[in-house]
Order: sequence, then structure tokens, then C-alpha cells
Amino acid sequence: MVVAAILAGGKGSRMGSDLPKQFLETGGIPVIIRSINAFLSSSEVDNVIISVCADYYDYTKELVGQFVKTDKEIFIIHGGSTRSDTLFGIVSFMKEKNILDGSIVLTHDAVRPFINERIISENIEAAKKYGACNTCIPAVDTMLISDDGEFISSVPDRNHLFHAQTPQSFDAAKLYKLMSEMSEDVFNMLTDGCSVFTYSGEPVYLVRGESYNIKITFPDDIKRAESIIKEYYN
Repeated sequence: MVVAAILAGGKGSRMGSDLPKQFLETGGIPVIIRSINAFLSSSEVDNVIISVCADYYDYTKELVGQFVKTDKEIFIIHGGSTRSDTLFGIVSFMKEKNILDGSIVLTHDAVRPFINERIISENIEAAKKYGACNTCIPAVDTMLISDDGEFISSVPDRNHLFHAQTPQSFDAAKLYKLMSEMSEDVFNMLTDGCSVFTYSGEPVYLVRGESYNIKITFPDDIKRAESIIKEYYN
């Protein structure tokens, strides 16, 4: 089974809006709905889990009822206080539903609404083959490291650097096992599913993303999203 897990628990404080950024509209459609429908439109995805802040559980349910038309099963669950808590909550929910073993889970930021079929398909293939993968694009800008935030400490070779995107996709049972076996300190230190695998010495394959697979974070990103819709979706 292939499960798409949409992470939508953020409050969107950097957006400067009363409504979390995943619920803002682009082209007349809420950002989160664009993300959900992108996975539902894939013939390789069996169902979708949406993990949301408890305060917006009912609102998310209303939006799904209004905008989503599908025969696939959609689960809406409460997210955790951190990304790690949310990820573990997702795979624990899959275990409770008896859809953990033998499944691939694609974890995706709700605020990346322009995921495409190629990226989804290549994530599924890579997760099946390697156990874990991360969507990314090569770094095109020179990256700097500063130990004190004031002066340059070093300049890494950008040929070895990538900008991480999502989905991050995993053998769901393996992700659950690795997270279950971690100490609380390590669990709280790690920031995403790929860091769980790399910390455990497990390989994480790189799937090439797209420059337009943007994360909507700041007000200017809404304007950029509108431009992407005009260029790629009309």
C-alpha cells in the first residue's frame, strides 16, 4: 500500500496572517487542498492521511468535504507538537489501522502545493528500493557557513549541496521501528524522517525535485505561487 501523509500542523507565524498558511488560497483553492489533490490524482497512491493542528481539525474536515472528490480513503488526525511527534503519530496511526507493514508512506508539507506526478512516482520507486528518499534540487547559490552569525567560517563546495524539499518517503514499518527504538533525547533532537534514517546509518536516496515545488512560507510566496499557477496549471 502507498500512503500519502500531508503534514499540516503549522501555525504559519512567518506569514503574518490570522489563518495558517496551508489554508490560504492560491488561484481560488486552499493551498492544502492543492497538495491533497495532487496525491489523490496519482494512480499509485492508495489513500491519504492529513495531520493537522487540533484547533483546525474541524476546519480541515470542512475543506476536504467541500473541495475533494475521491473514492480513496482520507484520514484526518491530530498532529504532534513537533515534526518528529507528528511523523511518529502518522506511522502509529498506520499501525493501528493495520496498514503499516509492507507500506510506503510519502510525507509531504501541506504548504508545497505544486508537487507533480513524476516526483510522486520516483519517490515511491526509491522508497521501495532503498527504504528512504528525500526530494531535493541542487544548490545553485554559493552557501556560507558562519559559526557566530557575523563572519564567514567556511565556504562549502556547492557541488555537494542540495536544497531539501518534500516528499520524504519511507518504508513505513522501518520508520516506525527506528523511531520506536530511539531514546527520548535523540528522538527530540532529530527534525524529520530522513534524519532518523541517516542518524541510524541507513541510506537515504535523493530524488530530483523541481524549482517550482516551493514551500509557501512568507507573503511574497503567495505571489510566486500565483505565477506558478499561471505558468504550469492553466
